[in-house]
Amino acid sequence: FTSDLPENISASCDNIPEPEKVTASDNCSTNVTILVNDEVVSDGENCAGNYTIIRTWTITDDCGNNDSYSQTISVYDTTPPSLITPYDTELNVTCDEVPSAPQLEFEDNCSGIYQVTYNENTTTISIYEYIITRNWSVSDNCGNASDFSQTINVSVSEPFDAIPFSICQNDEPIDLFSILDSSIPTNGEWIDVNNTGGLTGSIYNPNNIPIGYYTLQYIVTLNESSCPMKFEIYLNVNDDCIVLPACSIEIYNAVSPNDDGYNDFFFIDGIECYPDNSIEIYNRWGILVYDTTGYDNSFKSFKGYSEGRSTVNKNELLPDGTYYYILKYRDIMNTMHDKSGYLYLSK
Repeated sequence: FTSDLPENISASCDNIPEPEKVTASDNCSTNVTILVNDEVVSDGENCAGNYTIIRTWTITDDCGNNDSYSQTISVYDTTPPSLITPYDTELNVTCDEVPSAPQLEFEDNCSGIYQVTYNENTTTISIYEYIITRNWSVSDNCGNASDFSQTINVSVSEPFDAIPFSICQNDEPIDLFSILDSSIPTNGEWIDVNNTGGLTGSIYNPNNIPIGYYTLQYIVTLNESSCPMKFEIYLNVNDDCIVLPACSIEIYNAVSPNDDGYNDFFFIDGIECYPDNSIEIYNRWGILVYDTTGYDNSFKSFKGYSEGRSTVNKNELLPDGTYYYILKYRDIMNTMHDKSGYLYLSK
């Protein structure tokens, strides 16, 4: 060799140099052949970008005499995959305009093999704003990684329903869902805006709450939308308490509809405290002879006649005998109760 020979070097897997040109001469022959050969030696790792090249120059004269020189090139991969898909790193949208996550594509400088991990988090700032953070972490098989993110600032338009409601300090605790429409989902969040201390879950206890006006909020997402719905209950806690009659149910099961003023109808004492009620009466063969809702001992009362959706002749006086009643009623806490037993009809 008559020229300087290349030294051992390190090179990135995407920037391996071409073989240097070397010169050689022979003491007898003027025709000298120079050949270059690269031998790739794996490092035995999963990283395809880390390996060694043994680059050998061999010179040979006409008589077959030869000499050689080897250069060691240590190849490494320290470059993470890169993004090739454009996307918005930050967006400001309303809750009904939140876009789907973009389908990002990447490339790797050496192996072309990479793995992508995606996650998404939502942070609530207030009832009017929340932030969606999307993160992509992409890595190649040499452990080089890049992170990409998208921040979506979401503003909530303010769909809201205001509901005034009055309650006495001495009233029993109330389930606030009984104030809302029954179609409203119950998986939302109740908020005691004024921190009165009377709210536990959806139950509000007015006892020991000072007289005044307070705001309770219920926030829930409807119909799988990104926009939450807010209900505000404007609560008037007062001392204008109505003394209710005793609300224990007592059933008088003898009926003699003869207009003598005694047991002329099926009397249920205390039923006025539970207007959300229903009653069914069956004869001895299990046939429904009377049913109604909102039984009140007055306009709706059983006087021995077949009424409602019964399967016997309607509006006819039933024969004397033993009947069976089923009473169901809902209390102020939205709890259902039922009572049943025998009823004796005698004219």
